[in-house]
Order: sequence, then C-alpha cells, then structure tokens
Amino acid sequence: MTALRKPQEIFTPAEYLERERAAEEKSEYLNGILVAMAGNTFAHDLIKGNIHSELNAQLKGRPCYVFTSDIKVRIERANQFRYPDVSALCGPLQFHDGEKDAYENPSLIVEVLSKSTGRHDRAQKFALYRFLDSFAEYLLVAQDRMHAELFRKQPDGQWTTESYTAPDEVVTLESVGCTLRLTEIYDKVPLS
Repeated sequence: MTALRKPQEIFTPAEYLERERAAEEKSEYLNGILVAMAGNTFAHDLIKGNIHSELNAQLKGRPCYVFTSDIKVRIERANQFRYPDVSALCGPLQFHDGEKDAYENPSLIVEVLSKSTGRHDRAQKFALYRFLDSFAEYLLVAQDRMHAELFRKQPDGQWTTESYTAPDEVVTLESVGCTLRLTEIYDKVPLS
C-alpha cells in the first residue's frame, strides 16, 4: 500500500509576492510552486560579497546597478522569480511592480557554485536566464577552488565561454564595463 501525497499548492505570481514580502525566509517561485532557499556557506557568502563590493565600487557614479540575492529577478516568459547571487545592469531598471523588490532586465548574472547546485546552475538556471532579452553574461564561480567561468552572448545569439583559474587572471564583464581579478573574487576565502 502506498501513501497518498498531498497535492502541491499552486500560487499565482501575485500570491507569491504577497507571501514572500511578509515571509521571514526567502523562497523562489517556479511557475506556481514555492521553493525554499537554502542557506549559504562561509565561502559562498564571502565570494558573493567580494563580487558585489568590487562591482559596486566600479559602478559608482555611473547609471548602473548591482544587487545581491536580496533582489528578485522576474523571468516573465518562464513564470518565475529567482534570487541570483549577484546581478547587475547598466541603464534604466525595469521593475516588476511598484514594490521595486524584483526587476526584469539584468545583463549580468553571477552564481556561486556548490556541489549540490553546480549542475543545476550550469544547465537549468542558464537555460532559464536566457529567456531574459537583456541577459548578456553569466559568471559561474566555484567556491572550493579558484575557478570562474564566463558565458557571453555574441551578436549572433550564440554563447561563448572563457575559464579563469590563475590568481592574476582578470574577468572582463563587458555588459557592465567592469573587471574582476580572481584574487579579488577569492579574497579571504579558504580554498582546499
């Protein structure tokens, strides 16, 4: 005999936003389903903070924005809200609604990889983010070793990739006119 599973509750985007704005813990919205966000590791949080602070310093005084995972990205064509580790754009923000806690036009998205999320970030999330017309660069950063991988959209719509592993290598982020040296990304991060 098998136990019957309770059907999963389906939410509209408006219901999700109402719940999320009142919630103590974050959830992502995947086409009607709420998925609780997992906690971060020490290395993950350091890397995310290092990238955000470096980009923020370089974007100061320019009509550009950089956000951590406290701001949602709305992917309308996939009916999803996601919390990328870091996202950025230059130019006007396209907010989802008047609450201004979700926007729809990042050009750069950064995800810090873990053993449990690496494959998902590389495949499913990358495919999902490509539904955004503004999306031009995807930076994946390992947290257990010095390794970054940059995917860049070309004028013909194809994506190229570059890998970085040496401490003095510089990742050039064309979509926001910034650079990140691997030593800056991994500042104070204990690597195995």
